[in-house]
Amino acid sequence: MPKRLFLCLWLVLFIAGLTKYTGSSLHYTVFSFVFLAMLISGVYKQKSYGYLFLVAMLWLGFWFKLTIHMQVDYPFGEAIGSFDGTPEAWDTVLQIATAGAIGVVIARLIYSFFNTPSTMLVQNNVFKAPLWYPAIRRWIWAGLMIVCVGLVIANTSLSILQVGLVPKTILVWPLNALISFLIGYGLTLLIATLLWWDISLRYNISLVVHFVLLEAFFSAISIFSRGAYIFHTIPQLFGVYKNRLSVSGWSMKNLMVVVTTFVVLFVISNPLVNTLRGYYYSNASLESTSASASAFLRFAADRWIGAEGAMVVAAYPNKGVELFTDGIMERRELGKDTFYTQISQPVYFGVVDKSKFQFSETPGAIAFLYYTGQLWVVLLGMVVFAILVLVSEVLVLRLTSNPLLCALWGGAVANAVAQFGVAPKSLLFYFFELVCVVITISFIQSTFFTNFLKKVNTFIKFTVKLDNG
Repeated sequence: MPKRLFLCLWLVLFIAGLTKYTGSSLHYTVFSFVFLAMLISGVYKQKSYGYLFLVAMLWLGFWFKLTIHMQVDYPFGEAIGSFDGTPEAWDTVLQIATAGAIGVVIARLIYSFFNTPSTMLVQNNVFKAPLWYPAIRRWIWAGLMIVCVGLVIANTSLSILQVGLVPKTILVWPLNALISFLIGYGLTLLIATLLWWDISLRYNISLVVHFVLLEAFFSAISIFSRGAYIFHTIPQLFGVYKNRLSVSGWSMKNLMVVVTTFVVLFVISNPLVNTLRGYYYSNASLESTSASASAFLRFAADRWIGAEGAMVVAAYPNKGVELFTDGIMERRELGKDTFYTQISQPVYFGVVDKSKFQFSETPGAIAFLYYTGQLWVVLLGMVVFAILVLVSEVLVLRLTSNPLLCALWGGAVANAVAQFGVAPKSLLFYFFELVCVVITISFIQSTFFTNFLKKVNTFIKFTVKLDNG
């Protein structure tokens, strides 16, 4: 029934979009069906969190966003540069998007030829929590909660990681980077690890699962991010849902309580973050005072990166290999706008005080690949990106046997692809941090580490015995 309802709604939007589209009807039809096929490839026979998240983000950022904008006349959420909106210009944008979506579907077809396990479900008899964990479980959870609270307080008071703002406090290296990573995503990975250990030991998680929501809520407020709450919670909760048969002591009542808590915290966090942004960005000419209907559409459709990037890059005349290479090598520097921000011309460009604010626009992977001006590069580039999403998640599963970590990893990688293009080299360090966390988790779950702790414990007991003797 939900599938039929979705297809009916899609058909209504497709027909409405087709009647309003000013360019070629053939281009819009191909664009629509290719993106529908891409979405189905992620939803049907799901095998990867990251791939599912990626196709959902791209579908929302391109097809859904453009189709909604055809029906409702309101400004795009991101800057569109010198895009002139002619029928020919719109056809070019749809060609760019279609090439990217075809690349994603091809990657999924290639991946299907390999007999890889689903990264979404627990592999039976593969993993159990470390033997040393049950004895100190409460201490570990308590310690993690204290660390979370401390980091939120430290980040809020010192203004180390807050979206759009230049850090006000520079601590001894590498504390700024460490705090930013932990509150940005690192703590979420640690919570998912303990949550899965609890599930594997058949503990009742009806209370600790709320910590997932609280961490996301306070982190989102601390870093001024409306999306952080979603990206911290949805992957983990979706992972728990997909593996619900492994969860003990769960009931419909517990589910309703968690859903209610999720919704309440979400409803509170968004206006609160908006208020904080309005206060801190008051001199930046960034936040708009749009009508409530427009504000809702901005959240539902314009939150997702995609169409605007293709519009900006399609309109930029000096595309080529050199531009693409320069884009790859670009570094993010305080006091300097990124290249894409310069050509997209947002409302704050040339006005904002760069000593206080560090805003930037985001092209997304599909638009960034079109820096070359070649559709075949867009197609092949998205094949590579989608393959990386799929394969990297398999490696995380093999290292940790934790589907919740796979969900978080998939969310991080999918989001990185969807928002690719702002100083890409900086992603290398971000994923180096993620890889280090995954490897560390794999190590502390290993038999080697457990045996090492046993030897240390035996040595301590022997030393104490000698001292007492």
